[in-house]
Amino acid sequence: MQAMRTALLSLWILPLCAAPNTPVDAPKAVQDLAARCEQATKYSFGGELLLEGQRGSAPMKVLTRAKVLVAASRPGKFLLRLIPVGRSAYTLLSNGQKSWVYVPKLKQYTEQDAAALVDAGESGPDQEQDLAEKFARLVMPTLARLASNGESAEVAGWEKVRFEGKKRTWPEIRVKPRQDQGANQSLAELTMDPKSLAVGRLVWTNITYSNDEKLQLRLTVDFSTFKVGGEVPDGTFEFKPSRKAKRVDVVAIPGQTGSFLLNRPAPELELRTIEGTRVNLSDFRGHPVLLSFWASWAGPCRREMPLLVALHEEYKKYGLVILGVNEEGRPVARYFAKQEGLNFATLDDSSLRARRLFRVRSIPAVFLIDQDGKVVRFLTGTQDASALRAALKAVGL
Repeated sequence: MQAMRTALLSLWILPLCAAPNTPVDAPKAVQDLAARCEQATKYSFGGELLLEGQRGSAPMKVLTRAKVLVAASRPGKFLLRLIPVGRSAYTLLSNGQKSWVYVPKLKQYTEQDAAALVDAGESGPDQEQDLAEKFARLVMPTLARLASNGESAEVAGWEKVRFEGKKRTWPEIRVKPRQDQGANQSLAELTMDPKSLAVGRLVWTNITYSNDEKLQLRLTVDFSTFKVGGEVPDGTFEFKPSRKAKRVDVVAIPGQTGSFLLNRPAPELELRTIEGTRVNLSDFRGHPVLLSFWASWAGPCRREMPLLVALHEEYKKYGLVILGVNEEGRPVARYFAKQEGLNFATLDDSSLRARRLFRVRSIPAVFLIDQDGKVVRFLTGTQDASALRAALKAVGL
């Protein structure tokens, strides 16, 4: 019996013995990584993403698998290159002034005067949304919340990963969830270098219960590269189409815009204006509403603002309500509104509630809502006067 115990003990400690002898402060590594990800204005990572799901006692099922490359430089610069298994590859790209969507298989791309919203990944679920893109966008927010969502962290063993073309042996750190999370539990396992805070693998599991049935999602990302902070070359965010690629007005990729709302009721939305007045979107039922998402840092938004000011002056007597939506905080938005002479109300979306409900991923973005509360037009990128006037015809103006 003693021999058996000794053998079992040796098997348990074998992974640790085979690893470097450097002690690992797991809680500190997790806190440092989360802080770096939360504060990052520049980052990039690439690798393979796997999302699996399980309902009740059914077997775990692969929901999506893809190769991903993500890079960002705030404000407004963003790259997402996605090669999903069984679906067409595509690239989303913005240099802060222009945005592109490119589908290599179609040899087609779009170009718009618009700036990307870098962390636009936490939108509500719907059937049209691409799961691989959604969870690729959620990688950085998930890492940034590790310390706040976790109760403790410990080294569970040592794992081999292939990172930047080399084989590495790094500690696997297990982050246990807080007990006060109720029925919604999130667990994370990180294979990472505690010194550089590079991550070789992330396994994030979310468990919820619906009508006493267990629902589980498991995201695994094997990183080939992972850099947070430092410089991301500006060339990363520039698009140079091949000679065979054709520019078109629209490239049909599911879930890339707020177009899923077209011909549907606008989401219920209640926010305060930047002056503090509470506004509910349904209060304007009976009036056409032009909802414009903007930011002061985005050149395309600044170019469109004078047109909206002029439209408000011209069409307010016909019942048109123009509402801006800004997430930069009231002081910043109020200052810009005063400097630019904005004559319409702007809603404070610091909570990102409106952005997520309308799934806005680049700005400026305009939603035109008819008198019955239905979304009848969606426009993204800087619009000229003729385009905005043509859109208003859809609500009888």
